[in-house]
Amino acid sequence: MERKKGFAAAFAAGLLWGASSPIAQYLFEDKGIVSEWLVPYRLLSAGILLFLYAFLIRRQEPFGMWKNKEDVLRQIAFAVLGMMGMQYTFFAAVQETNAGTATVFQYLNPAMLILYFAVIYRVAPKAKEIIAVLCSVSGILLVVTHGNLNALSVSPKGILLGLLVALTTCFYGVIPGPLLKKFPAEMVCAWAMLIGGAVLALATRPWRMEAQVDLAVVIAFLSIVIMGTILPFCFYLAALKSVGSVYSGLLSSVEPVAATILAAMFLGTTFQTIDLVGFALVLSTLFILSIHSR
Repeated sequence: MERKKGFAAAFAAGLLWGASSPIAQYLFEDKGIVSEWLVPYRLLSAGILLFLYAFLIRRQEPFGMWKNKEDVLRQIAFAVLGMMGMQYTFFAAVQETNAGTATVFQYLNPAMLILYFAVIYRVAPKAKEIIAVLCSVSGILLVVTHGNLNALSVSPKGILLGLLVALTTCFYGVIPGPLLKKFPAEMVCAWAMLIGGAVLALATRPWRMEAQVDLAVVIAFLSIVIMGTILPFCFYLAALKSVGSVYSGLLSSVEPVAATILAAMFLGTTFQTIDLVGFALVLSTLFILSIHSR
């Protein structure tokens, strides 16, 4: 029963994450909201809620990571390069392309990590890792060219943002590792959201931007913060404890599928068959890498 709950939690996390990007696409396309306005407010709002949850409900120590210089530097690096970097580039990619395409770019990060360790640390990739990299690259090529190498179906800016999404997702996954071994994940991520949101707010100054905030914008914003950030984060942590990282990662990979279907159903975003083949190739890397994985 506990494993079934873990499977359901991981699947729910992926669905909720996937639903947040079409909501953001709706704000960009129909409400004139821009990522420079949305992301800092989202990070700050989610950070405050997660901090209160960790401190008041989970009774977690809020200042543990601020007592050691190395932990402080790592926390700040995670906040700026990982949390803020990933959130901003992801929503900017949604704004430039669409929810499904931006989300599938995010899943290039395993291939990037494999290539990073192969080049920097001279770690020879295994056969399944080589296959995974080839599938990722082939899938993205299909998405951005529709099979015609002489023409791009995604703008150069969209491709650049997509690659930055994958890169910052690597930062998001790698940088906080030592922190998560010493401190609760909720508090580490809450501080990262607060710091990242504050830094981005100072850089973009969203309060100076003209934004027509009506009831629909408020509902969509709260949905992104609560249903697209806080709830899936809690679900994913519960899944990690119940079924481990491999199954949690595989089940939550429903995210781009959900994003693609919802964008097509409610926003009229069109995807060609070749796009779906590309999406499938990129997502297949998760299953390939999980073979015989502990």
